[in-house]
Amino acid sequence: MTRTALKQTLAASFFLSALCTHQGADTAAQVPSSAAPSVTEVFAQSLKAIKPVDDYQGEFVKRERIEDELKTEKMSFKFARPFKVYLKYVDPNPGQEVLYIRGKNKNKIKAHKGSFPDITVNLSPYGRQAMKDSHQPIMTFGIERQIRIMAKIHGKAVERGEGSYEVSDGGVLFGEPVWKVEGRLPSTGRTVKANGDENLWEFAKRVGQDMYVILHHNDNVDSPKDIRRGKEIFVPDHYASRLEYLIGKNTGMPLKETSWDHKGQLYEQYEYPKLDLSPGLTDEDFDPDNDEYDF
Repeated sequence: MTRTALKQTLAASFFLSALCTHQGADTAAQVPSSAAPSVTEVFAQSLKAIKPVDDYQGEFVKRERIEDELKTEKMSFKFARPFKVYLKYVDPNPGQEVLYIRGKNKNKIKAHKGSFPDITVNLSPYGRQAMKDSHQPIMTFGIERQIRIMAKIHGKAVERGEGSYEVSDGGVLFGEPVWKVEGRLPSTGRTVKANGDENLWEFAKRVGQDMYVILHHNDNVDSPKDIRRGKEIFVPDHYASRLEYLIGKNTGMPLKETSWDHKGQLYEQYEYPKLDLSPGLTDEDFDPDNDEYDF
């Protein structure tokens, strides 16, 4: 991973809209029903497939545009419900480890950078250090969350009657045949004034758009804290101008997600070159005292 992801809490109404609303923005009818499912069917099948999966592990590659630079990170990961995440970086910063367990460690991230001076620290998930070079906070990690985000973006387009989506055969990716879901959305938006005491996270929640998407499209905002009462902030109507998802036909898993910003630039890309949906993870896999870890 398709990398708030720095994606905000998802409203269930958007997801239900994505699954139930008639297809105002879903142009999958261009593809014969015998050849491909609709967009809503793809998302529904994916959600159904991931629901019973209690833990999984694999390799994760994320590419995100940070200011004007496209940065790539490769890592191995472990994930277990209700919400446990372990990451070990391969490139850059090989040896860097991150551990987050919801409700533990005062809901802080335990991390060390894997190089001298290698000190284990506890970080706020929304803090500058934890969010450095990342679009999304660690709490958005996970395949189910990713599917719901994709459905939310589509549901918003359906609700507004804007954009177009199409499903087609995507060939084979990482050894699995995939559906290709393509979406194109207008690069429109509106200007909203900031309230007195809110930061950009709170502002984004109020206006219903991803925080980093807003930050990315406002050159006069340097950080989530760089807003003040009355400051006019551009809020894009849609998450991206173009989207492409490659979703496994057999597993239902989103194996690759790509989006382009409203300037037409590659904005982010997430992919799972390796994915094990039944590794049998235990508490030891999320224990910082695990002998295989270097916290």
